[in-house]
Amino acid sequence: MVTGIMETTNIQESFCLLKTEAYFLKKKHYIFDRIRASGLNITENWAVRLTFGDIFRLYEGWIARIVSTMRLPPLFDLDMYLLEGPDAIGRMYRLKHQIRFEIWGFQYEKGGFLHAPDSTAEAYRHKQIIERRIVRKLPLLDDSMWPIN
Repeated sequence: MVTGIMETTNIQESFCLLKTEAYFLKKKHYIFDRIRASGLNITENWAVRLTFGDIFRLYEGWIARIVSTMRLPPLFDLDMYLLEGPDAIGRMYRLKHQIRFEIWGFQYEKGGFLHAPDSTAEAYRHKQIIERRIVRKLPLLDDSMWPIN
């Protein structure tokens, strides 16, 4: 199990945690494809199940915590992609906002579809919380696993 955020010669490790909207609105494959198209390397896929305590440790402020309990509900397995590449944290931070805009159709920076860390410090802290909740490691998706439509 990986325990830290790797950072050597500008190669960083980051992650993307899907929120329930990604499943309900069938955007899981869209998000996966956008990450892959960005040039970030998806190295692992984990199924994670967060607790209420985890959500309260991930987010600051009561409104964010309460709303996030609906988006990251305990007892619901969520996909988490581990990512690697040059400036992975910054690239994924920008990409999460682009993905939200593409899906919503307007600029909506707060919440929706995926969680990715905003900084190296946040990546390290959030990954320590989340990696304790791995339910199972999943195979990486490839083009042969997508539905025909």
